[in-house]
Amino acid sequence: MVIMDINDRISNLISILDSNPNSFSDSIGVKSPIIYNIVKGRRSKPSYEVLQKILTAYNAINANWLLKGEGEIWKSSEDNLQEIATPYLTIEDRISYLVSDLRAELGDNASLGELTELVKILIKENLSQKGKISALYDKQEKILAVIKEKIGLDL
Repeated sequence: MVIMDINDRISNLISILDSNPNSFSDSIGVKSPIIYNIVKGRRSKPSYEVLQKILTAYNAINANWLLKGEGEIWKSSEDNLQEIATPYLTIEDRISYLVSDLRAELGDNASLGELTELVKILIKENLSQKGKISALYDKQEKILAVIKEKIGLDL
């Protein structure tokens, strides 16, 4: 049995969630470089705050597995197994739900439709920016690899 360190467990969790460091950091409420440095960059150890945010956002995770590598990744109760896929609704789903609630309270309102469209535009722009940031991290990784190879620096 291969024993993973906590960085590897977090990286494994991100893969199991079919996510990436940027999306995962958004889902737990921390800045992307923090997660990137834990799983890819400097491989720094996660802070207590990061661990707490992971366990809060994904409360179906077995804390013993995350912290010590003991037991299964998921808690075993049936209630928790339903929470594994995502910690929250997607932003689009949440917005649709809120707009439906507002329509029920306020009736059909043109402003709600306009608000929905503006939010869709913002989400699209946000995804575009995330892609650009991810590409920059990949480029940084390649540059660091060349530096390590050419001048023997261990960064």
